Amino acid sequence: MTLLPDGREVMIPAGDGAPETPAFAVLPEGAKRGVVVIHELFGRRPEIDAVARKFGEAGYAAVAPDLFHRGRVACLVDVFRAMKTGRGVSVVQGRNARAWLCANAALSKDHVGLIGFCFGGGYALLAGSGWAAVSTNYGPVPSAEAMRGIGPVIGCYGKRDRTMTKSPAQLRERLAEIESFDAGHSFLTDTKVTFPFNLASAAYAFGSYPEARAAAWDKIFAFFDHHLASRA
Repeated sequence: MTLLPDGREVMIPAGDGAPETPAFAVLPEGAKRGVVVIHELFGRRPEIDAVARKFGEAGYAAVAPDLFHRGRVACLVDVFRAMKTGRGVSVVQGRNARAWLCANAALSKDHVGLIGFCFGGGYALLAGSGWAAVSTNYGPVPSAEAMRGIGPVIGCYGKRDRTMTKSPAQLRERLAEIESFDAGHSFLTDTKVTFPFNLASAAYAFGSYPEARAAAWDKIFAFFDHHLASRA
């Protein structure tokens, strides 16, 4: 195991038809669980690296791949197609990131979860088949076919976020654990909203919601702690 307790840029090898993928990884000593962190529509930015560090501070190994490295448009087209089927190059990139994490943190895939935010929240649902646990955060809901075989799911949404009003009910129908908070979009990260999304701030209800953020992170960690625990 190569320790990266403070985080470092790494490269996920190409495999199964997906290209090599740059990523940010945090590998604390003695990690028993791990997560693959999927970024928002804005890409892998400092606030996403901060999420990986947050997991590292909690004793998790974490890696955040940059799915937009091969081109934002190419990735978005691939992901939106995968919303119907659960298959695509981006889905493989996430699995490759998990394989890298397992190899470098001495974990089995049964102890690695998938978490995503906004764009990444939708990704986590469409790519979650075969994962030990999945956390989607204010993410769009893909087709039932794309979600076939998905592991346990927790979904966190802001009640003030008008762009995701239907998603919680859709996921509840599919037996996901859904938590709603008095917050807007992107309340779990320190996202700096840029054009053109700032023009639609009323719909997204962007802002600082510290109480909702703390409560949601407590739920997410409790969920992962349970589902990624070692089974004797």
